[in-house]
Amino acid sequence: MKWEAAPKPRLTDASYKLDYLNEHESHDKEYRLKKVENRDFVTQPWEEPLFDAADVLRLGRDLFVQHGFTTNLAGIEWLRRHFPDHRVHAVNFPGDCYPIHIDCNFVPLKPGLVMNNPTRRMPKDQKKIFEKNGWDIIDAAQPAHSEPPPLCYSSVWLSMNVLVVDEKHILCAAGEVHQIKQLKDLGFDPIPVDYRDVYAFGGSLHCSTGDVHREGICEDYFPNL
Repeated sequence: MKWEAAPKPRLTDASYKLDYLNEHESHDKEYRLKKVENRDFVTQPWEEPLFDAADVLRLGRDLFVQHGFTTNLAGIEWLRRHFPDHRVHAVNFPGDCYPIHIDCNFVPLKPGLVMNNPTRRMPKDQKKIFEKNGWDIIDAAQPAHSEPPPLCYSSVWLSMNVLVVDEKHILCAAGEVHQIKQLKDLGFDPIPVDYRDVYAFGGSLHCSTGDVHREGICEDYFPNL
């Protein structure tokens, strides 16, 4: 593993588009979605490297990084330079008004199978790398709750914020009964965990973890590029 301090962002006014949304625009969902679809985010793309670990999925040799509010193009380029032995792919998910963190949008379940938020589907051009390498992309089950719990600022799609232990076992929030059923139908052995009361502290099971060390070799799951 490589344990280093990432560049500490200054986060001055220059890092943001201070006129990103006015009061009227902030209440216009279609307008906000169009900006996200056009990859027009509140952060300036090249002022300084900005990225969040929760925007990154590592699948063997490949890093899939969500470009959005918490990760900009300079941050993605820094990761690309810093990890020359990995391939870095920028992804985004139209349909998410506030693209912050990837694990309520796109969750790999096992080699060859990934779960996508059905309201924030990956664009066709970005799906090609998965299709060329025989991966299936399925819609996640609908959340069991229509609203997040009190004091939680995340979306109800924390339902799909699961933690994969191995190719058979997956930790998931106990109350997300639809997600648990979907995982069972897919042949997994889901392990329910009482976790809904943790949502207010910033997320669910996947949000609470960091991949530091795993046994085994670094696989290449995308040889056909």
